[in-house]
Amino acid sequence: MASSKNSTITLARRINLAKITRGAVEAIPKITHIAFGDGGIGEDGQPLAPQETQQALHNEVKRYEIDSVATPVDTTNRYTVTIPETDLVGKNLSEMALIDADGVFAAVKNFLPKGKDEDVRFTFEFDDEF
Repeated sequence: MASSKNSTITLARRINLAKITRGAVEAIPKITHIAFGDGGIGEDGQPLAPQETQQALHNEVKRYEIDSVATPVDTTNRYTVTIPETDLVGKNLSEMALIDADGVFAAVKNFLPKGKDEDVRFTFEFDDEF
């Protein structure tokens, strides 16, 4: 996920990446969760532009542990989570964030609302591109 109008890699994540590349630290915290919220759109119904300093969603509703990580190309980690049929029923999800083991937001993405019915399981993928 390269930074764009609707997504951004946070400043905190970029600082950690700079530290590890220059050898200031031996490791950085791995991504462990994706948080979801329903506050990622403006009054006009369009996705808000996330901020690089953002460390909270506008209205977080739940976090899920990462189900799996794939590497579709050498410069991308694809994180996957599944929201079960019984979770978040009636919510209109419009924002999500990659969160590391220290609870720090690594990336944020806003999108058009996805309504969650009770008989539907959602699987979300979030690409972290380098």
